[in-house]
Amino acid sequence: MGEKIGKVFLDDTLYPGQDLYSDGVIEDELLEIARDYHPEEFNRVIRERESWPILYHFSHIRENILSWLPFTGEEKVLEIGSGCGAVTGALCRKAKEVTCIELSMKRSRINAYRHRDQDNLKILVGNFQEIEKNLTEKYDYITLIGVFEYGEAYIQSQDPYVDFLKIISRHLKPDGKIVLAIENRLGLKYWAGCTEDHFGTLFEGLEGYPRTSGVKTFTQKEFRGILQKAGDLKAAWYYPFPDYKFPMTIYSDEHLPARGELNRTEYNFDRFRLQLFQESPVYDTLLENDLYPQFANSFLLLIGKEQPELKTVYAKFSNERDRRFAICTEITRDEQGSLGVKKLPETKEATEHIRRLSRICTELKKLYQSAGIQVNECRDNSNTDDSKCAAELEFLNGITLEDKLDTLLKEGRTDAVEELLFTYIEKVKQIHEKESFQKTPEFIQVFGDVDLKEGLKCAPVSNIDFLPANIILEEEKTTVIDYEWTFFFPIPSQFLVYRLIHYYLESDGKRESLKDLDFYGKAGLTEKDCRVYGEMEKNFQRYILGSHTAMLSLYDRISPGKADAVQFYEEKKLEALQNLQIFWDAGKDFCEADSGKYPVRNHRVQVELKLPANTAKLRLDPGELRSGVKIHKLLWDNKVPAAFATEGFRLEEDTLYFGGEDPQIIITEIPEGTSSLMIDLEFLDEKKTGQKFWNAYREQERQKGQLMEELKRKEKLVRTVESSKMWKAYRHVKKI
Repeated sequence: MGEKIGKVFLDDTLYPGQDLYSDGVIEDELLEIARDYHPEEFNRVIRERESWPILYHFSHIRENILSWLPFTGEEKVLEIGSGCGAVTGALCRKAKEVTCIELSMKRSRINAYRHRDQDNLKILVGNFQEIEKNLTEKYDYITLIGVFEYGEAYIQSQDPYVDFLKIISRHLKPDGKIVLAIENRLGLKYWAGCTEDHFGTLFEGLEGYPRTSGVKTFTQKEFRGILQKAGDLKAAWYYPFPDYKFPMTIYSDEHLPARGELNRTEYNFDRFRLQLFQESPVYDTLLENDLYPQFANSFLLLIGKEQPELKTVYAKFSNERDRRFAICTEITRDEQGSLGVKKLPETKEATEHIRRLSRICTELKKLYQSAGIQVNECRDNSNTDDSKCAAELEFLNGITLEDKLDTLLKEGRTDAVEELLFTYIEKVKQIHEKESFQKTPEFIQVFGDVDLKEGLKCAPVSNIDFLPANIILEEEKTTVIDYEWTFFFPIPSQFLVYRLIHYYLESDGKRESLKDLDFYGKAGLTEKDCRVYGEMEKNFQRYILGSHTAMLSLYDRISPGKADAVQFYEEKKLEALQNLQIFWDAGKDFCEADSGKYPVRNHRVQVELKLPANTAKLRLDPGELRSGVKIHKLLWDNKVPAAFATEGFRLEEDTLYFGGEDPQIIITEIPEGTSSLMIDLEFLDEKKTGQKFWNAYREQERQKGQLMEELKRKEKLVRTVESSKMWKAYRHVKKI
């Protein structure tokens, strides 16, 4: 019994006759897409229909979770809960035989249509418990991608999750592995305000599922307990980022993220979310405290009866691009324990892109030699066999220039940040200002026919990815590790300078404070230059994408959006705390008993204070918060301005900034005969006022530095004069 779609056989022997679960009419649309479009057209369909279910089921990024695994082509694979086939294609391309188990007939047909040309695929339709009893094969891999959390539905027992693994393990070959991908119950994105994936409620998993049942995710500790109970199974832990559904990077315990690396946080394509905090700096804190594995958004486990050991410890996918440029970068460990780097094509069309890396390496070594910069050695080991195409590079242990700059920034050493960054800006100029720039057809094809000024300089070869993240600093060596985007035609040196500054400043919010230092201007780039180079960058990104539409570009069109909780809190805090408390000293000093509170409306308080008898001085407390205050009026009843003292910083004649927790304005001189004080204060935006303060503070520091330098110069001049023969003779004559 069964049905054949293309080369794929659907076995319905144990199908109960109707689908017991469905996502509704959207599945009809999914079936239509799978039937009427080729997989290479799916990206265009996703772009045109702007639908979360279509993105979720048909995005090729879903396959990244498995496509890096080291298959030989001889494996037999069992995929449990294959759904609409989001990862089935990756298995079919890598394994000898793929058997899927799926309860839904409609989803099985969607899977079959989209993979109809695969002659190594069979789909068993029906309930897992019934089908499992009839399985006679032993498998090299059994996959549970987004399935294990439904263990209660698959297995009817007292301990379904443990029993699920026990049952599956019976069908493994002795050295076989279970590949299990699942959300981490303690994933940072849930703390930051993303809803629980299965129920769409805030904090449900973090609180231990108090309101729901039927689906569960687990912490790392909980998972280890399940593995132990299931027969002391062993696991290698991997951490897909941003999560297992759309992984662009796979980390492991042997290669965790670097600081500043985890800055992609647009997860919520399906549901509205809160944004409680900026996740990137929190990830850095977790990494610095060795806590990242416990708070990774997702887990990918390779489970076996013996400890699984894979050569690959890291995989990064660059396949949100035109097929000519789709690649994967892996870090692997050899039998001697040494690490190495491989770059591999994700498509046949990308093989040439990989092959050219060895030529680029040779040319850049010549180019960078004069500046004392080395290039990570690249070896093309594929000869002419496209199926074995790979570029192999050395793994370097130093820190990146980006990490070094961030360390200086964290220490508050902005002058050192600027000095180090400009050291490399000067190297760019030294290397790339060899000859006059002229537009070529190749330049226009990649960067567009932009309006560039006259007199620009260039070099015949340009690596535009000479960026802080791609520069490794070792004790006495500087090495460029990534030079994929090197071009053999002239590119203005100023564009490379622009990119070096832009990608450091803009790729992480923690560098926001550096933007006021005007690195662009100091590097000789005008506002017009930056606009033109920004246009070049957009054209370059379009060149990389080709006809492909990147998932992130669809975020605003598909996602329901997010609410910034910090901004909401600050607004509500202003409303809640906006009481101006006024103290008067009538002989008892300032105390709560001799005070009054006056409400603020729309960030403003206006009051005529009647002075109590014998008032000697006043204290105005504008709320317990850091803020700016604009004084519209502080006038005695005779219209004379009140003199006051304050610890606030005077931004303008009538504007103060309070950086402390308890801002105060104190009036110690009350003119004789006055009976009231007119008060009109406006509370200003905290962030904007704070930024003005820091700008003014830096300017003062700059002026102070200039004065100190001038003082040193004059002191040196005095010492020079005092040591001169003329001065010594004058002093001798003066004494006489």
